[in-house]
Amino acid sequence: MTVLVAYATHSGATRTLAETLQDALRAEGLETDLVDLEESPDPARYEAVVLGSGVRIEAVEKTAASWARAHEGELARRPFAFFSCSGSAADPAKGGRQKATDAFLAALCLTPVAVRNFPGWVLMDRLPLRERVLLTSLRTPTGDFRDLPAVTAWGREIAPLLRG
Repeated sequence: MTVLVAYATHSGATRTLAETLQDALRAEGLETDLVDLEESPDPARYEAVVLGSGVRIEAVEKTAASWARAHEGELARRPFAFFSCSGSAADPAKGGRQKATDAFLAALCLTPVAVRNFPGWVLMDRLPLRERVLLTSLRTPTGDFRDLPAVTAWGREIAPLLRG
C-alpha cells in the first residue's frame, strides 16, 4: 500500500511535521511518498492520502485548498486524513480546534478518517513584513511550538485507518 503524504507550507514547519509523519507511517509498514503540493501530485496513484497544510491568518494555504478542491473526487474514493500546522494551535484556549481546519473541511464533500491540528512555529524572520506587523500588533507568542512526538503518535494511530 502506498500513501501520499502531501503538504503545503509557507515557513517550513508543515514540511517538518509531514516528514515526521512519513517516518511514523513507514515504521508502521506503509510505503509513503512525501510531496510538496507545489509539485501537483496525482492522488489517483495512491491508495490513501494524508494532506497537511500550514495555517496563515485563519486559513489553510491556498495551494492546499485549491489542490483538495481539484482532486476532491479522488480523495473521496480512498482513505483521506488531514492535518494543519499553526502557531496558534499551541493555544490551550482553543482546545485543539482550528477555525481554518473546520472551514476548509466544511467546504469539501469529504469525510476524513482522521483530522489533527498541530502546533507549528511562529518565527518572525520567516514571515513577510505585513504578517510580522500583524502578529506583533496582536502580541502573538513567537517560538517553536512543534510537538514531534505527538505527530509520531498520530501517525501510529492513523496507519490502520489509512489501510482501510
